Amino acid sequence: MTEERRLIAPKEKSNLPEFRLIYPIYLTEWNNTPSHQDWLNDTCFKSCYLVKGILENMDALESFCYWSLTDWTGESPIPSELFFGGLGLFTKNGIPKPSYYALTLLRRLGSTCIGHGEGWYATKGEPATYQIILYNYRHFSHLYALGERFDMTFTDRYTPFPREQSMDADITLTNIPNGKYIVREVSVGRKCGSAFDQWVRMGALELEQEELSVLENQSQPGLTKYTAEAKERVLKLNVMLEMLEVKLVTVQCLR
Repeated sequence: MTEERRLIAPKEKSNLPEFRLIYPIYLTEWNNTPSHQDWLNDTCFKSCYLVKGILENMDALESFCYWSLTDWTGESPIPSELFFGGLGLFTKNGIPKPSYYALTLLRRLGSTCIGHGEGWYATKGEPATYQIILYNYRHFSHLYALGERFDMTFTDRYTPFPREQSMDADITLTNIPNGKYIVREVSVGRKCGSAFDQWVRMGALELEQEELSVLENQSQPGLTKYTAEAKERVLKLNVMLEMLEVKLVTVQCLR
């Protein structure tokens, strides 16, 4: 099943509400769960959840503070498994999770918002450079929310979500200089950027030290690079996202 979304940018940034708070608001120790052994913490759900939460509240808070940096914490005993569902952006031995890579994509956004909507956020950086981040967020089932885990296993952790639903996004940039552009798509999803999913593909067995390095190297975000041309000051792109995938699309004019 494919869901189609159409994005039109740039456009004027919406005005903030007239109400102004006297003091800034900081969100600290932020997470979707208090559990140190929630299996979804290692999956692409967490990366998509973080991106959605931050982008939908960019103007509401002064800053977000995610808890925690690594699975190696002193709050509870550390299980022997590598992917035990810890809260961290890194595993206990320092392998980046998809949640970490998703946050690195947010850091690449430009300084000026030119449009946003459900599943996307667009910015402008240097002249004739644009960044569009897209996320195909899906929420877990009502049964999972109630604590039912009967259909989930240690290696199959996506059963609480609806059947695979891809997203087909049409991006239209208007009022931009004509000419050729370099387009880069950086992806964090189950096929690339997720150490847990790569570990499952490798056999889901305990790994030796040199094998852990292989796992980390093979869990980098994916990259696709191509050229596109703007005509009549309009550039059109089409981007596909799998369920719970995050993509940063960077558009840079060739000078």
